[in-house]
Amino acid sequence: MIIALAGKGGVGKSSISSQLILRLSKNGPVLAVDADPNTNLPDKLGIPAEITIGEIKNRAVNDSNSIPNGMSKHEYVALEVRKAMHEHDDIDLLVMGRPEGEGCYCFMNNVLKECFNGMIRNYEFTVVDNEAGMEHLSRKTLPGADIMLFVSDPTRIGIKTASRLSSVASEVGMEVGRKILIINNLPGDLPPELSDEAKANGFKDIISIKHDPFVYSAGLDGSPLRLPDDSELSKGVSLIISMITQA
Repeated sequence: MIIALAGKGGVGKSSISSQLILRLSKNGPVLAVDADPNTNLPDKLGIPAEITIGEIKNRAVNDSNSIPNGMSKHEYVALEVRKAMHEHDDIDLLVMGRPEGEGCYCFMNNVLKECFNGMIRNYEFTVVDNEAGMEHLSRKTLPGADIMLFVSDPTRIGIKTASRLSSVASEVGMEVGRKILIINNLPGDLPPELSDEAKANGFKDIISIKHDPFVYSAGLDGSPLRLPDDSELSKGVSLIISMITQA
């Protein structure tokens, strides 16, 4: 199952992604993909990420001397992607990063698509933390999503933004199964006006998560996000897992 998260910056995508990954990994290996150029997911998980896919792209496109003699560009990229996997307990992490320069990356994207399709079938769960533009999904570098979680702050504008992202996914032909709206960082219970706004914007499945002081504390000292089971985000993630496993 591929679970992808999308939403504008600062709504808590990486925090939710990290806790989903940690919880799902208790039942077996999980492939975690940080597809946001800001690369917050490694810090949240506490897994150092030294190599990004963007860096591999740069070398293959802009420095032909980096490819060993007798090895095709395709073979080189596939090998380097496997080497870029950061393994920790039952979590295998890949960080996409962002390529730099004006070279053509079309060939690279096709190779990456092949690599990811081969990898993902080895995992029961793949969790993809996307940037708002969902570049890697829209370009089909990564496959579509069985579950798409649209994360919003607790505002009408945030919900409308999540709805627009949902529309973008449809417009660019992403293959998306179930769409779920996560309204994050609420100061209290979900107010009826936000619930109504979500439904008016086409969301049938809605999960609300209250403000979690543990997330704030971890952010202050930069430590990996490890939450007690009774924290607000942990309870929200439990609801998410319960909903997606019923999909």
